[in-house]
Formats: sequence, structure tokens, C-alpha cells
Amino acid sequence: MKSFIVMKSSTQAMKAHQVVKGMKINAVYVKKTDKDGCHFGLETDYDADRLCRILSLHGIECLKIIRTGGKG
Repeated sequence: MKSFIVMKSSTQAMKAHQVVKGMKINAVYVKKTDKDGCHFGLETDYDADRLCRILSLHGIECLKIIRTGGKG
């Protein structure tokens, strides 16, 4: 299932992308805009809960996980 992991800032999302890229985890840096404003984060098919635990070990906080569904 595809998920969008929301980060605190664009900088945090870019750092997170570098971490997952180094671990060969498929994730894309994304900026999304909705009625609440702009959100920066990662879109991935990887287990989002597990990915957030990995990122927390690198000092990167996941604010929330939005399950977007679909396979790709």
C-alpha cells in the first residue's frame, strides 16, 4: 500500500530521502498542497510505520502517515 509520510519541513524530508536512498528503500520526496497548506514528505510503498522508526534513529520525526492506497 502506498503511503505519504509527512515531515516537519522540506529540509527534514530531504534528509529523510537521503537516509532511505542510502538504505536502498524506494521512496520519493514529495510536496503536497491541500486546504491545510503545504506538506513535505516521502511517498513510498515500503512499510511506513517501520520507515518512521528507522528515520527516528536518524533524528528525523514523522508527523503523520497518510495511507493513499494503490500499489504504485
